[in-house]
Amino acid sequence: MTEHLTPGSRVRGTAARSSPPDKPACPTPDPQISPAPGTQAVYGVLGDTGYCRLDDLCLQRGTVLGALAVLVRDTAREADRLHGKLRRHATRARDCLDNALNPPSGPAFVPVTGLLTTTDLHAARFAQQMNQLALVLETYQAVVRHPEA
Repeated sequence: MTEHLTPGSRVRGTAARSSPPDKPACPTPDPQISPAPGTQAVYGVLGDTGYCRLDDLCLQRGTVLGALAVLVRDTAREADRLHGKLRRHATRARDCLDNALNPPSGPAFVPVTGLLTTTDLHAARFAQQMNQLALVLETYQAVVRHPEA
C-alpha cells in the first residue's frame, strides 16, 4: 500500500502546525568559543536583553535606530576582524623572531626587519577601532534611552 505524503513532510499530517514556529533564541556570544573583543564589548555593555534588542533593531531598515544598531554591529565586527589580524601577525612575528634567535639547524639568515613595526601598526589600528566602538556604543545607548530626542 502506498502512503500519501503531504508536500514538505514525510509522514502525513506533520506539515501542518497549530501555532507559528517559535522565534529562535537570540544568539549570544559564548566567551569560551568566541573571544572576539568587539562582540564581547557590545555584549558586556548591553547585556543579554540589550544584545537581543540590538539584533532586532538591525532588521529595522530605514529607521535611525536601525541604522545605528547596524553601525554598532558593523563596528564590533570590524574590531573582531582587526583583532584576528593582529593575533595572526603577532604569531607570525613571534615565530620569525623565535627562528632568528633559535635557528632549528644552526645559524641562518632569517629576515625580521619590520616585523615589530608592522605589529605596532596593527595594534594601533585595533585600539583605534575599539575606541570607535566605545563611542558608537555610547551614542547607541543614549538614543535607546531617549528615542524622542
